[in-house]
Amino acid sequence: MRMLRTPLLVLGVLYVCFFGYLAASSSQLPGRVATHFDGSGRPNGYMSRAAHLRFMVVFGVAFPLFVPAIVFASRFLPDRCYNLPHRDYWLAPSRRPETMAYLFRHSLWFSPMALCFALGIHASIIHANTLAQAQLSTLLILALAGCFLAGTAIWGVSLIRHFSRVP
Repeated sequence: MRMLRTPLLVLGVLYVCFFGYLAASSSQLPGRVATHFDGSGRPNGYMSRAAHLRFMVVFGVAFPLFVPAIVFASRFLPDRCYNLPHRDYWLAPSRRPETMAYLFRHSLWFSPMALCFALGIHASIIHANTLAQAQLSTLLILALAGCFLAGTAIWGVSLIRHFSRVP
């Protein structure tokens, strides 16, 4: 449990920031919020302010916790369902609890990154809706998606590197 403290603390602080930002920024949104945009950044889908905020709450909670939930549930799967380097070593009965704990702890580090992505989506929607003619910044979305994908790649490579090394 002690090893889970840091990622859970980081995630908890980010959730406080996320919900605080949603509450503080809700007044910046118009009554009818452009929430879906075409490839050029022009709006082609709308929600009420309340519906958008409800969606962001659900997305902000569910998306970051999806990977840890899958990893936690996977501990009940048989060993043959895992595709790990040196699977027999890492899933040996004496090491399996430690391996499952590592996988879960590592998955918790994905959550803050996913929550920051959700926060960035909300911020980009606010920005798009504050313009005279609602327009989503393609550059902003590409930067946000690029950072998220780069972070996911680094997260995945570090996971693979951990299991590729056998002590």
